[in-house]
Amino acid sequence: MKKQWSMVGAIVLFLGISILSVLNVDPVPVNFGFAVVEWPLIVIIFVSVLLGALIATLLSTYKMFTDQRKSKHQESDSSSMTADAPSERRTRSGKKKTDTVQNDKVDAETRSDENDIL
Repeated sequence: MKKQWSMVGAIVLFLGISILSVLNVDPVPVNFGFAVVEWPLIVIIFVSVLLGALIATLLSTYKMFTDQRKSKHQESDSSSMTADAPSERRTRSGKKKTDTVQNDKVDAETRSDENDIL
């Protein structure tokens, strides 16, 4: 049933295009700045529609590509941040204390230096 409706839509579109092309066969001058040509109006309409569709497709493809790169970059940042994120814990006084792997390493080095001095 779905293919039948698409076939009916294609036939209606074809009839519309054929009526449009029969009605718009008058030559129209087009000025390109350096040359003036006369083309049938239907050719100008079709070329304009095709150029508009091409520009819209290129812009949407570019936008999709940049969004995909941005989301991939954010995912990699968030996964690396969760691995290196400081863990929060509360001390007996209720204050938050953040510990990171790097802070623990620094604390261990500082303790060993203090032990060496004593």
